[in-house]
Amino acid sequence: MTEPIKFFLPGPTYVLEEVRQAMTKPMVGHRSAGYKAFYIELSKKLPPLLRTSGEVMVASGSSTLVMESAVVSCAASEVLNLTNGAFSERWHSISKSCGKNSDKIAFPWGEAIDPETVRAALRRKKYDVVTLVHNETSTGVASPIADVAKVIREESDALIVVDTVSSLAGAPVETDAWGLDVVLAGTQKAIAVPPGLTVFTLSERAVERAGKVPHRGFYTDLLRYLDKHKEGGFITTPAIPLLWALDKQMDVILAEGMEARWARHEALYRRTAEWAASRGISYASAENARSVTVSCLKPPAGVDPQAIVKKLAERGITIGGGYGDWKPTTFRIGHMGQVRMSDLDALLVEIDDILKGLAG
Repeated sequence: MTEPIKFFLPGPTYVLEEVRQAMTKPMVGHRSAGYKAFYIELSKKLPPLLRTSGEVMVASGSSTLVMESAVVSCAASEVLNLTNGAFSERWHSISKSCGKNSDKIAFPWGEAIDPETVRAALRRKKYDVVTLVHNETSTGVASPIADVAKVIREESDALIVVDTVSSLAGAPVETDAWGLDVVLAGTQKAIAVPPGLTVFTLSERAVERAGKVPHRGFYTDLLRYLDKHKEGGFITTPAIPLLWALDKQMDVILAEGMEARWARHEALYRRTAEWAASRGISYASAENARSVTVSCLKPPAGVDPQAIVKKLAERGITIGGGYGDWKPTTFRIGHMGQVRMSDLDALLVEIDDILKGLAG
């Protein structure tokens, strides 16, 4: 890879030229023998990404599709949504809109989910499903999913359903070791494939429990996805060019190695944190809960974060503005996917120059 990266959104992220080119291959029939053989080979590359010995499926659609599908397919009635940002709040909106009895424990934006608070809630009431977000893209907060999952397992038989959209392929996600039941992630963030696909896996517990839910819909029936996956295909016509891109990018990811990829993202975060501390820029997220894939930052006093975003855009560089309630006060740097240290350093030099001008 020689191309410089100037695109630092917290998703979608920069896509390598070779991955973009993979999408230009001639179209094929999605029920053809050739496509089936391709899909089976792609499927073999995905379990290491989620660190599971189970099947990993792909859906044509955004992560929200699989989030809703997980609630529809796996929750008979009672759902507990753990929230600490905009995307974990989406779990609660989905659960309510699907007609489930949905309780919410809302942790402050910028803070991680606290396992002991979850323990207390599970001792008060029985739930079918507990939903949570591993890495809140809106706030740059990473929650201790292994610890939370351990508490859920100790206190209940609820399924653990996790959005790893902005952590998978950038930070450790141990599906089997942590005892997670449904894990999902869109391909447009740390996986670094164009938007439009979601990878996900189901535990044996999730499959068994879903089998007892009578009305799982059609497009939202995760067991239907599993059945078609085992046959070497999709429930409906898939986004074939995106799957070619995913296949190519999985070669890139596996060649780097998951541990090496995690270490690279950790180094990018630490470089950003070091730079921010020396510039009077503070993190909006708590120090013990910072994401390694996206930094949510508050500029020095008197500096409009949206001005930083705008002036970088004038230089051909893209970062993220604040999200939701934090839009007026923060900006976000997505240091995930294929971003290298040289790309990040070049970005920080540009922000330094802009800050001098805004201060003047």
